[in-house]
Amino acid sequence: FEVNVYNNLPKDNSKLVTHCQSGNDDFGNRTLYVNQYQQWAFHQDLFKRTLYFCHLWWNGKQQTFDVFSKHLSGDCQTGIGGNICSWIARADGIYFSPNEVTHVGPVGVPQKKYDWQ
Repeated sequence: FEVNVYNNLPKDNSKLVTHCQSGNDDFGNRTLYVNQYQQWAFHQDLFKRTLYFCHLWWNGKQQTFDVFSKHLSGDCQTGIGGNICSWIARADGIYFSPNEVTHVGPVGVPQKKYDWQ
């Protein structure tokens, strides 16, 4: 599987801070500017217990959510490198796309999943 967290925020206030992790991996805080993304790949464990979650901060707002779990794995579509789950941060919330992202944005039509808090 591959997970992408993509910054599609407005250019005038584009800094997105991410902290993504699982029980085994902690990627620490990362700063993504507009059109940048964070990406990682992994194999789901035999019992399908693999869980990754992210905490995102932008412009005094935040959101924490699962970016991969056994429940989400079926929504990820097969790409060149494996099954792909992409999350896109926009000004009005967090979107999911079962496709890859490129330097110009996500491929396909993302669905809004979370509002900023």
